[in-house]
Amino acid sequence: MKLAPTLAQRVFQLREFRNLTVRDLARLCRFPPQRIEEIEAGMETWFSSTDRQLLAKALCVEPAVIQEVETRPRLEDPLALQEVSDRLTSLILGGARDLQCPACGHSLRCSIQEGFDIEGQPIGFAKAFCTRCPFVLR
Repeated sequence: MKLAPTLAQRVFQLREFRNLTVRDLARLCRFPPQRIEEIEAGMETWFSSTDRQLLAKALCVEPAVIQEVETRPRLEDPLALQEVSDRLTSLILGGARDLQCPACGHSLRCSIQEGFDIEGQPIGFAKAFCTRCPFVLR
């Protein structure tokens, strides 16, 4: 069988080959059915290692079969990335928590790591990561 060239098409193709409905695959993966629909619509293009393994096991394939067609969202311009990083840092340190990922638009998990500088003064560091793509603010 010739495998489809995109993640969305490949997941659909493998699901159909295994004669599974969206609901069946969601149950096997322990994903919500809406997430399977989003994957097959091309809205999700990258998985965490755990999610990839769950999906591969449900589709009875090796994780590499799925990983080879994944694409990671990237911010191309380093200057734009620095501006986004600075803006997110100031928003998080200012108390904002409901922020969206600049790479994919999904929600960010935000926190402030507290520590001390070299002189013993308290200092806060903004931390954030996307719940869908590999974007991380460190």
